[in-house]
Amino acid sequence: MRRRFRSLPGAAAAVGAFVLTVLLGLGGASASALWQQSATATMAVSAAAAWPGPAITSLTCTNDASESTATLHVTVPATASISYAALQSNGSLGPSYAGLSSLLALTPGSFILTSSTNPLLASPIIRDNPAGPLTVRVTATYVDQTTAHLDIVLHNSLSNGKITCPVSPVM
Repeated sequence: MRRRFRSLPGAAAAVGAFVLTVLLGLGGASASALWQQSATATMAVSAAAAWPGPAITSLTCTNDASESTATLHVTVPATASISYAALQSNGSLGPSYAGLSSLLALTPGSFILTSSTNPLLASPIIRDNPAGPLTVRVTATYVDQTTAHLDIVLHNSLSNGKITCPVSPVM
């Protein structure tokens, strides 16, 4: 059976004591907080890192007739400096090499990787990775210091002095 609050013994005394406490200011702050709640929230958002730059427009590879050199051609959509490094099997990058000494301005640029049976004549990236598939990561660093990159897999062997481009184009 449900009983109404007013019919409970002591209900009137409890309500009276509460009202008197509020009116006299004893516990007024906490009682007022129960009756009136308001708040303002402020939120700030910031990015942890710079956004990546525009994507590299194209990355292609051509071989000479003897397959002793591979020329990588890079096109970027904005002024950028180009560098390249070998992507290691553990996912880290090897030493970085400057692809072009000057900035590119919406024009294709290229760099040449040379293989040879004489390691002293081979490009440093080839000497560091003497045989097997070589994943080259080409990175464009734009004027605002954002970057974009593309990978290309070449096959190289210092034992026969060859470096070959992939059969199908990268882009």
